[in-house]
Amino acid sequence: MAQNKKNESVLLIINLITQFFVETFVGLAIGYFGGKYLDQWLFGDKDLFVYILSLLGLLSGLVNLIRRVMKNIDGGDQHEKEDEHH
Repeated sequence: MAQNKKNESVLLIINLITQFFVETFVGLAIGYFGGKYLDQWLFGDKDLFVYILSLLGLLSGLVNLIRRVMKNIDGGDQHEKEDEHH
């Protein structure tokens, strides 16, 4: 039983890391290409929106990671309390 919980924890961590990298990469890519398009359309050769939107993409990946970790921490405590009563 303890080995199963350990395997579940390892898989949860791998899942969180994978989701973080995928979401962050997608956010950065959308921010970069969207910013490049806006910069060419509005400013010509300046890279203002590339930096701003890339940073927002990175921050969105971090915020999603924190939300998932907090949700799993809260959910994990709740499941442990339910197991104690059964």
